Amino acid sequence: MSQRNPMNERYTAEDRTGKTRKSAASAKPKAKAAASVRIEPTKKTPQQKKAEEKARRKQEAAKQRELDAKYYKPDTERYKKLRRAWWACLIGAAVCTIVSFVFQASMPVYLAFGILMAAYALIILAFYIDLSKIKKERAAYQARMVALEEKEKKRAKAEAGRAASQGKKGAAAKANGAKNAAAESDTPKDAAGEQKPAKKGLFTGLRKGKPAEPDSTEPETASK
Repeated sequence: MSQRNPMNERYTAEDRTGKTRKSAASAKPKAKAAASVRIEPTKKTPQQKKAEEKARRKQEAAKQRELDAKYYKPDTERYKKLRRAWWACLIGAAVCTIVSFVFQASMPVYLAFGILMAAYALIILAFYIDLSKIKKERAAYQARMVALEEKEKKRAKAEAGRAASQGKKGAAAKANGAKNAAAESDTPKDAAGEQKPAKKGLFTGLRKGKPAEPDSTEPETASK
């Protein structure tokens, strides 16, 4: 960077004609430290709680509809008895209502009114059986079937893992057998099909030890 001349007129004159221009950094607005950081409150607002509760109820309702579609009619004897009692209450209420209106002119008023009250009582009893007894029996049956499904999934997963491990072992054994068969096929065989002994190389005899020298003490036989 070049140095400015100190003898310039604007530095020597009493009334300076120029002015120092501010840098671009000083023109930027200064922000406070961590001004862009937002701290979310840990306490949830009533609107957030209401939305979460609504989503949870919606999820539970969807799950219950799925269970009802799959296991709506239990196969237990208790459920069949409760269902027969429910039908009996409905049919009895319908019969009592018809009798109270059809034979109203030929029977006393108190008797017609009593029959009509019995019809209402049977309807209330049918609602109680359906919304309390049958609902509990259906919920117990659905819980039992869900637990059975989880058990079946775990068992199938374990069997799949065992089958995969056995398949790996079988593949390894097959590969080893193929390797051994290839090694045996590379070995030369004779006409009878038996394996030939390996041929001795040129320097095979040199690897063996030297033969023992004859003892000098033994008498030598002179040949004539």
